Amino acid sequence: MKNIISKLRFTFIFLLFILSIGPAFAQSGITFPEFSKRFEAYFDKEMILDIKKYLPNDDKYLIWGMDVGDFSGDGNNDVAVSIKILNEKKNVVHPFLFVDMYGYFVKVGEFEFPFIDLPLEVGANIKDGTCYITQKIGPSNWNYYGYRFEKGVLINSEEFSSQKFDFYTIDKNTDYINLKSKEVIAENKTNFEKYRNEYYLIPAYNRGRLIYTGFQNKLVIDKVESAIKGAYFWEGPKDANFEVYAVYDDEYLYFNFNIYDDQIIPKKCDSCIGDYVNVWFNTNMAGKDVSPYQIKGSNLIFPANQAKGIYSFMLAPGDFVDIPSFVTVSSNDYITSLQQISTINIRTSSNIIKDGYNMQIRIPFTIIGIDPVEFSKNIFQIACTIELHDIDNEFRPEEETVLATSNFDYLNPPTFGRLVLVPNNQWFGKCHNTYEQDILQTLLEYGF
Repeated sequence: MKNIISKLRFTFIFLLFILSIGPAFAQSGITFPEFSKRFEAYFDKEMILDIKKYLPNDDKYLIWGMDVGDFSGDGNNDVAVSIKILNEKKNVVHPFLFVDMYGYFVKVGEFEFPFIDLPLEVGANIKDGTCYITQKIGPSNWNYYGYRFEKGVLINSEEFSSQKFDFYTIDKNTDYINLKSKEVIAENKTNFEKYRNEYYLIPAYNRGRLIYTGFQNKLVIDKVESAIKGAYFWEGPKDANFEVYAVYDDEYLYFNFNIYDDQIIPKKCDSCIGDYVNVWFNTNMAGKDVSPYQIKGSNLIFPANQAKGIYSFMLAPGDFVDIPSFVTVSSNDYITSLQQISTINIRTSSNIIKDGYNMQIRIPFTIIGIDPVEFSKNIFQIACTIELHDIDNEFRPEEETVLATSNFDYLNPPTFGRLVLVPNNQWFGKCHNTYEQDILQTLLEYGF
């Protein structure tokens, strides 16, 4: 049985509801029978009972919040319910996420979030195809986590945090689906933005590692906001766009580029006009937590233009016939003899594909001075931006378009994007397969 009203947009914020009843009930939540009565107008009783069977006994908990909407993308309404278990010593709320599967509600997520004063500080809201769980972590500090359900997998699609300090508020957002990050710093008194940066993230997993549904490892650059030069001449994704994959092993970093271009102008030499890809690293910004600024009291400090630690790998495709692909390496840093020797281990290739061309490059970690031990146990970030330089007419190089993974100026450290090196025991993002337990049980039955 399906929802009685399929496009229902019903947000039930219990704080507003219970305040209308009276202060004696304002901090007590409601019972499941009360919740059920209100839902009977919108869902079949059998579907409501589907929810009940996943929750504790009626006298063991109270419901403090809920929302209804579609976060599975099938056009049917799903449900999020937040409960507080009675007599639980910890100050925690348990949000449950339910998806309508063929007329039955199935639990696809169960979480535990701490609260400070009231269970109302943790709530769920479903909008734009995503279920958001909001959590208050301080007087003016909040986190929210976005979840989508796709192909049997509950995906942590987005995370946001807002932290208020004495003079500034820092808002950070990470989109795990589109591999995009945004950071904004505003003055508390004036609300004036002192810093804003949006950039793309390139996750790199160990070479040969199987990437499961729910985790992204392909970055696609095809939006006009990525055209940092020549946007006027860019005619959209059909003109030029690119995909990038990154992997690593104990010695090398590998990039694989699929460039889609309606007019390929091969760059045949260093000084020739043509299409190419540039990979930039700023090794001054490398570690577990890469930040291009510091806050000291009322001062927001950014690094000066850095005179060393920046590396460029210019990758050209050749002519796909007689001239092979080639790479030109440059840096503003002192190059050691070990780095010079390592350049002979750079490998590159290119070939024609449908609607464009493919390029690959292998870069020794020793060239950029990164030790793989540093990301053997923890996620490690490096400031990294990739540019696609697209020429449609070699006689009019001034009409070049540059698509990049950040609003990039190599002399300005805060404008770099990020390369995210993920160790074998971790993932970039989170997801849960609803059928994981069933699959495990089946494998056990077959003797695995």
